[in-house]
Amino acid sequence: MSAEDDLLVARICVMILLPGITFVLGMLPTWLSIIFKWDKHVISGLQGKRAQFIFSKLLCFAGGVLMATVFMHLLPSLRVDCEEQVTNGNLPDAGPALPWAEFLLSCGFFFVYLVEEAAHAFVHWQSKAKHPAPVQPTAPTPCIEEIQQNVTGIRPHEEHDEEKVPIDEETTPNGRHSLSNGHGHSHSGGAHSHIPPSGATDTVLANVRNIMTILALSFHCIFEGIAVGMEETAGEVWYLFGAISTHKFVIAICVGIELLASKTKRSLVYTYVFIFGFVSAVGIIAGWLIATTGAEGADKNAVTVTMQGMAAGTIVYVTFFEILQREKSNNQNGFLQLASIILGFATMVGMMSLAPDP
Repeated sequence: MSAEDDLLVARICVMILLPGITFVLGMLPTWLSIIFKWDKHVISGLQGKRAQFIFSKLLCFAGGVLMATVFMHLLPSLRVDCEEQVTNGNLPDAGPALPWAEFLLSCGFFFVYLVEEAAHAFVHWQSKAKHPAPVQPTAPTPCIEEIQQNVTGIRPHEEHDEEKVPIDEETTPNGRHSLSNGHGHSHSGGAHSHIPPSGATDTVLANVRNIMTILALSFHCIFEGIAVGMEETAGEVWYLFGAISTHKFVIAICVGIELLASKTKRSLVYTYVFIFGFVSAVGIIAGWLIATTGAEGADKNAVTVTMQGMAAGTIVYVTFFEILQREKSNNQNGFLQLASIILGFATMVGMMSLAPDP
């Protein structure tokens, strides 16, 4: 096959594999619990210290992989593209005062930061719109916010009891954060009082809010997919697929465990995990269309290069805020975490050095 055919096959395969494997891994805890009839003790073991240790090291490894991907692959390629755009007159030549590659990468970083903060603020505002009267607590079922906090292992701030979101005993209730922000391992959260929704309408609205929250806070996954879709060779597509997979697959397992532990309604588990994986496919398709419309190689236009820079900035955000910062905030051994980060970084650098030049 020609290089164009190889690239086409790689894009289609990754577009199927990334969301597909994410979905399977996210559902795996639920499926295994059904097959082997796990009791609460087995499920608790999945959230124990050993599991925390393993997930933490895997995510630190993923952080190192993404760091190498950005600074050793995406950024150098972006610099070359930006220089070509300046030479072609598509970007103004501001000299050393404005390095376009670093500027575009920073814009992507700040843009995703802004979108995620806006999403957090919006869902937090919605969660405070209701002020239910407290009732005698029963077995608590974590909301999406709690699932995210459990998976990350950190709680940025404690809310007063009157600000807690009502929780349906069979479904995940409306929360402030999305499953896509869950990175890492689980910590047991404190019990929170809850009351069942007053009727089916409340339940439906809560589930819709949860789904919208997942979509809003999965925004960076779309840009990760765009980065994959805009790669110009099959080897680069597979390389970036491997880099993104290292953290997305681990997160999918963590999310699946948390949903199982929270006794989330099975239909909602399928919905949440599907959305979490599917947004990456949306990004890949978008990146593919941008690359096709804006041409590739030396014929790229300024819009294409700008989107590449934004996508790279998104991966920087995920690396340092969604993975490394959260892992550094937990109580795991910092030296082992550092060793895992360096190992991930060195692994990707070694793969790049062994890969043939396109």
